[in-house]
Amino acid sequence: MKKTVLKITVGIAAMLALATTTEVSAQQDAQFSMYMFNPLSINPAYAGSRDALSVTMLGRNQWVNIDGAPTTATLSIHTPLKFEAISLGLSVIQDEIGPTKTTGIYADLSYRFQVSKKSRLAFGLKGGTDVMSADFSDLRVTDKSDEQYFTPIQNQIMPNFGFGIYLHSEDYYVGLTAPKIIKNELEGGAQVNNVVSSQDRHFFLTAGKTFKVNSVIDIVPSFIAKAVEDAPLSLDVNVNFMFYDKLWIGGGYRFGDSFIGNIVYHFTPQFRAGYAYDYTTSDLSNFNTGSHEIMINYDLDFLGKGFKTPRRF
Repeated sequence: MKKTVLKITVGIAAMLALATTTEVSAQQDAQFSMYMFNPLSINPAYAGSRDALSVTMLGRNQWVNIDGAPTTATLSIHTPLKFEAISLGLSVIQDEIGPTKTTGIYADLSYRFQVSKKSRLAFGLKGGTDVMSADFSDLRVTDKSDEQYFTPIQNQIMPNFGFGIYLHSEDYYVGLTAPKIIKNELEGGAQVNNVVSSQDRHFFLTAGKTFKVNSVIDIVPSFIAKAVEDAPLSLDVNVNFMFYDKLWIGGGYRFGDSFIGNIVYHFTPQFRAGYAYDYTTSDLSNFNTGSHEIMINYDLDFLGKGFKTPRRF
């Protein structure tokens, strides 16, 4: 019975995530606990910042044991060109929650230039499309005549574009981005009784800094703030400890939602893998065993610059 109720709850949450009215709005874009290791998914200006052909795969399984809970998989690839001021990227994200499934494919273009001896500033553009489907027939509703729950959305194509800026060095980074600007209206059951469902604009502010304690330990605090029109601000704060330039152990807090723990290991300066676990602190904590996230990243040094130590950002 609990699983049935939770499945209905998640389904309703998915509907709310689609809906945009004067009263209700919600975060729609996928969230990641290891955002600091996969910035390209939201910020096109990050492309090329690792001075290598960089490939990152990340998978997230949220609220384990709740039927229809969000699951997300993403692949990000980016590289500078031989003319290193220009960089290209590609992001593919598949996100499922309840009866909805969205696949996004976006290309990234960034232009970088030196602002000091050790710092670069980049401006980026992101363009592509989301393809969305939703089948509400499995939901249990009290009013079976409400067509909003029985009109599916079938492979709706929603083109979009966005922009970002990214200031970084070996020791710090600051990014500001709006990855999707167009408010696409959803078709099918998304517009009923004068209620219009659309994609909301999301805005992200990220920052991180390395503090060297000694030859063994670095401390790397970071945060991500996420703002959605007509929705509460979401804030993650994290602190990672890096040992011997190889092992990251850290944790964080997503305000009003969860505590986060993560571990990342650099097997070589080019290859790293990590895992994060979210312990839910909201009312959903009684019904799930947390969220899991896995990250794999590989950098190919085709420019021949070499990697003396693992890069933090």
